[in-house]
Amino acid sequence: MNRIKGIIFDLDGTLLLSMHVWDSVGSSYLRRQGVTPDPDTDDRIKNCTVEDACAYFRARYGLSASAEEIAADVNAALRHEYFDLLQPKPGVLAFLEGFRRAGVKMCVATATDRPLVEPAVKRCGIGKYMEAIFTCTEVGKGKDSPAIYRQAASLLGFPHEEIAVFEDAPYAAKTAKADGFFLVGVYDDSYRNRQEELRALADLYLPDYLSADPVKLLLGQKTQSG
Repeated sequence: MNRIKGIIFDLDGTLLLSMHVWDSVGSSYLRRQGVTPDPDTDDRIKNCTVEDACAYFRARYGLSASAEEIAADVNAALRHEYFDLLQPKPGVLAFLEGFRRAGVKMCVATATDRPLVEPAVKRCGIGKYMEAIFTCTEVGKGKDSPAIYRQAASLLGFPHEEIAVFEDAPYAAKTAKADGFFLVGVYDDSYRNRQEELRALADLYLPDYLSADPVKLLLGQKTQSG
């Protein structure tokens, strides 16, 4: 493999222990509006940007609120979690420090909106390692499109094959892999039933951040773990 010079990290479920807060966010919002959600509502929006989820709510349930108003309500409901509670996955900060010492440039590419992301990464000590944060809302495309990875790669300044993308979600991992990035699959409980799919896609699979040296793994000594 080529020596990895840059890394694009997903945030939720990859760097942060946060996917649980999204498990019922959609249905909870609808109930606050006096609407009974479909049983599969949260599964339907699991891989959506906030913007796309808002559009779905408006179309499916005939909500009169604008997409911006829905997004503001959803983000407000998550504010306490991101501002005060969520923590990095175990071993993440040591991983990031290892890459920093090796001279690897890093950034975040996330489907979560910036007003939630920036306070969380700063509080958790992640932000100081990152060159930039890219959000799907600002890019205008979800992770079923490679647009967010391409923008991040442009900032990092390296060819796709010299950039690793860390993802826990199989659909996003598939997008990054198809666009020529070195794919690192990261285990998260939210996708525990789809780990074989993620393993098959990944150039490197990490069951956690505690059992391996990131520099040795990603900068030339191994190509598989776990």
